[in-house]
Amino acid sequence: MGLYGLGLVFFGSAWQPLGWLGAIGAIATVFTTSMIYAQMKTIPRWNSNLTPAMYLSLSLAGGALLKGSVIWAMLLLAVSGVILVMTWVQGDKAFEKSGTTIATATGLGNIGAVTAFEPPHTGTNYLLREFVHVIGRKHSQKLRVISFVLAVVVPVILLALMSAAFTHWLAVIAVASHIAGVVTSRWLFFAEAEHVVGLYYGKR
Repeated sequence: MGLYGLGLVFFGSAWQPLGWLGAIGAIATVFTTSMIYAQMKTIPRWNSNLTPAMYLSLSLAGGALLKGSVIWAMLLLAVSGVILVMTWVQGDKAFEKSGTTIATATGLGNIGAVTAFEPPHTGTNYLLREFVHVIGRKHSQKLRVISFVLAVVVPVILLALMSAAFTHWLAVIAVASHIAGVVTSRWLFFAEAEHVVGLYYGKR
């Protein structure tokens, strides 16, 4: 993409083959990154086809927004918003639907009820810091609303206003709002991750 940009800026030429290769490479990078999370069965919320769909839709929407393609950006933002909501709704049921409990994790469920006598250790570790956040449902819902409004609603409204007369200041606000919303949803993506290791610490 750097070489493609070089051609546009310094030579006034759009080297289309480089542009297409760069775009394909960028999409492949986003997809493979999303699959790092989607293939993790230890986090049922992530182990879904919606995870790569969310990554790809937000990336394409953000790209269209940065490019200034008003109609495409509005369409892709709407699609990414729907996928984002579906990800949250499905994710809230994923851990329960996985059927994972401390009994299944230890393989001791056949001899009766299983409870932890003591936590594995008294300190902390990487998994606890990264994947065993416990946030109140009320706060989670508020952050989801904030994320959705900033990432989707505000940019779409501003783009609708720009469809009549394009304004760079509105475009800057739309991009800034979208980035803030995506950052919020990204934080939630990790904060709401329910790693099965939490079962050993009484967090699930």
